[in-house]
Amino acid sequence: MKIAVFIKSTTFSGSYGGLETQNKLLCEGLVSRGHKVTVFTPRFAKEKEQAVENGVKYIFVDCKTAHYSSVTVSKKDGWVEKSYEVFRELQKTEEFELILGQSSGAVGVIRHKEEFGLPIVSISHGTKIGELQTKFKSDSSIKGLLRAALDLPHVLKNFFTVQREFVHGSDVVVAVSNSVKKALIDETFVEDAKVRVINNGIKPLKVETVDGERGAVGKFRLLYVGQLIRSKGIGKLAEIVAGEDMKDFTLDIVGAGDLQEELGAISGKSEGRITLRGKLDYAEVLRMYNPARFDAFVFPTSRLEGFPMVLVEAMFGQLPVVAFDLGGVSDAVTDGETGYLVTPGKFFVFKSKLNGLKSDPELARKLGVNALNKATERFTLDKMLDSYEGIFKELKS
Repeated sequence: MKIAVFIKSTTFSGSYGGLETQNKLLCEGLVSRGHKVTVFTPRFAKEKEQAVENGVKYIFVDCKTAHYSSVTVSKKDGWVEKSYEVFRELQKTEEFELILGQSSGAVGVIRHKEEFGLPIVSISHGTKIGELQTKFKSDSSIKGLLRAALDLPHVLKNFFTVQREFVHGSDVVVAVSNSVKKALIDETFVEDAKVRVINNGIKPLKVETVDGERGAVGKFRLLYVGQLIRSKGIGKLAEIVAGEDMKDFTLDIVGAGDLQEELGAISGKSEGRITLRGKLDYAEVLRMYNPARFDAFVFPTSRLEGFPMVLVEAMFGQLPVVAFDLGGVSDAVTDGETGYLVTPGKFFVFKSKLNGLKSDPELARKLGVNALNKATERFTLDKMLDSYEGIFKELKS
């Protein structure tokens, strides 16, 4: 099948997260199964007009992008119109059979869906109101609240227009978690049957085997992977780990962001127990998830995340996960079986769960094994691809 994918940022963009990683895995997985995949995405200065990576063709669209693009960029120069124009011309020769939109990426084509007569599937990783709630909750400072207030008109405009357009204009909407599905239905009143839940998946990791009990000797080793921003909660957790009563713990932090300097200062006071590893490429990140190197994965975010890829990665690395119970986290983590779900913001409970794992290495090992078993059963790339292909076949029949 010839599939056209629309996404506003990719792993070519430099700074990327779970959405871009999921898109890369999905597109390359579809190519490995015989599909022809072309990705349409905005062009940045360093990029050529086209590129091919692992069989996936990328077309970089010349357009003007900005956070407040509906205000600062004219419609004819923006992503929505330009992506439609480029696709319309290419469709004359390529004859795509299906359109796949990441979030609202395919809105330009959706507005002209009658012209093409193609089935359209959009993938939702979160919702606009969830995004706004995250901004208000994650930074309660005056500056943070002001930034969220300034963002309100932009979010509401997208809530009443773009979000509803891509949800109701698509034939099927894939929600990456049950939490996202519920939010989409509540915010757009889309019918339940139109929204299908497909959790993100990855290829199972090859990890080192470990003899003996984890944590029995030396420090209890914690791993965090993600953006270094306040809403991820890593600043607060680092302060806790740096405390005098947490000397039996270490914390490795992988990622980059605005909190880099602040975390560096905390690390300097931790007597070498907190290590900032910076931003690593994807292959290096995957090697971090390993019970020979770490004892647990921590996810203290205050963000309403759709379905965090890092949780699946950690589970395949046989690491128990301690996380705040927000958004799609509970789709991955089963409380008391593969790790612990903590009431959002309750860092004292988060800390007690870490201490509990440290004091019971056999429990930590058991939760890690359970995490691997659940990931193998539910979150493999093959299972994700099977689910998407099932929808594609359904729409083509």
